[in-house]
Amino acid sequence: MKRRILLFTFLLIYYTGFSQSELYVLVKLPVNNTGSDGAGDCDGRLGDYNSGYSYNYGTGGYVINNNSVYIKIDYQEGYNDDPDPYGCNGPCGQYSEVCSGIEYEKTFNHYDSYYNSYNGPDPIECGSDACFPINYHAVLLPKITSPVDRRCERQPLFSQYSDGVNHDVTGLVWEYYSTTGWKPIPSYQNRYPLNVSLLDIFGTGWRSQFNGNLQLRFKFTAPFTNDVIYSFSTYTIQLIECSPELVYDPPTLIPTLCNYSSDGSFTMIVNRDLITNEKMIVSLYKEDNTNPNGYSFLTQEETTILLNNNGAYSYTWQGGLLPDIPYLIKFQTLIGNGGIPETDPSWASLNVSNSFTIPTATKVEFKAKKLNDENCFKVNDGKMELFDVTGETGRTFEYQINNNSWISFTGNSTIINGLGKGVYKIRVRDSEKCVAR
Repeated sequence: MKRRILLFTFLLIYYTGFSQSELYVLVKLPVNNTGSDGAGDCDGRLGDYNSGYSYNYGTGGYVINNNSVYIKIDYQEGYNDDPDPYGCNGPCGQYSEVCSGIEYEKTFNHYDSYYNSYNGPDPIECGSDACFPINYHAVLLPKITSPVDRRCERQPLFSQYSDGVNHDVTGLVWEYYSTTGWKPIPSYQNRYPLNVSLLDIFGTGWRSQFNGNLQLRFKFTAPFTNDVIYSFSTYTIQLIECSPELVYDPPTLIPTLCNYSSDGSFTMIVNRDLITNEKMIVSLYKEDNTNPNGYSFLTQEETTILLNNNGAYSYTWQGGLLPDIPYLIKFQTLIGNGGIPETDPSWASLNVSNSFTIPTATKVEFKAKKLNDENCFKVNDGKMELFDVTGETGRTFEYQINNNSWISFTGNSTIINGLGKGVYKIRVRDSEKCVAR
């Protein structure tokens, strides 16, 4: 009696819970036409031999709760001719074995893959001598998730993998949900993660390729089969218009009007105007040593109009700012109604400006001295000089005596005439009403 033992063992290990990796496998075995037990000389054997496989991952996708996975493929062919009536319990006939031993084993790390192509007879007929007749394709990938923040056309859809290498994975094909259904993306189909932008993939006409947010998935393929394994997730990329970019960083600073006031500001110049129904939202942060990031959110302003000065588009902060405090800004634009609150995840992905500090206006200062007292033979002929008058460049000055009317003067000194005997209170201010203190 001829016995054939087919050993197709699938050790399908499926981990649940938090995962770090995803394993994708495609397998195809040749058709066995050597017949069933008792069918004659071939008697169900591959190439006149009994055959069997042992591999721990067959066709499918697997969530792996680790950064590595062990892959093993073990194939055996053997001939066992036990003469009647002894069977396995009596004297055995001829026995021989080929292709014995483990054909492939390896511990995969991220991006490791294996491909074996079987080019022998298919189907396998009686008399075939096929060793290791299996098509096998596997790859281990790090798990990725949809970005929590919104992406604009210039930003990578997914973050770069931690090793900094652009990985193009054989057999992996990214698809997007188009206006007519799922289609392969036109460029970078094999890149994983998809660390390229909408412009890289679709070009400037990307808005006509799909409606709303971008829906992505990938499939794992192999030339030897029409079967495909789809990604565990469909990834939704929330989209926003790309904000204008700062021409000057930090922005142009506007000093406080007076050395003691809190009305400083800045003007940010960007490289394009706002389009119809687009608003720019600017978030202001100030230094905060109690915050792990070093800065805390202060307030927001928004505008739908930028000042166009010969192609330089600008916005000037409206709220007054204190001097001598480090600030920085983030900004983005929004098309439509509503706003983007500071708690929106999109702010986290934006680059901040360079830190800046509002300058203080030059303090108004002066000195005064008596030139002469009132003459005893005349009245109101006393004199006083104001000198070393300093302040913000380009401003003029005025003085006030005992809370009377303000009197203007130019330069950094002046003579006050017509003073009678008495005590005088002198105040000086500049043309912006900043008073010497």
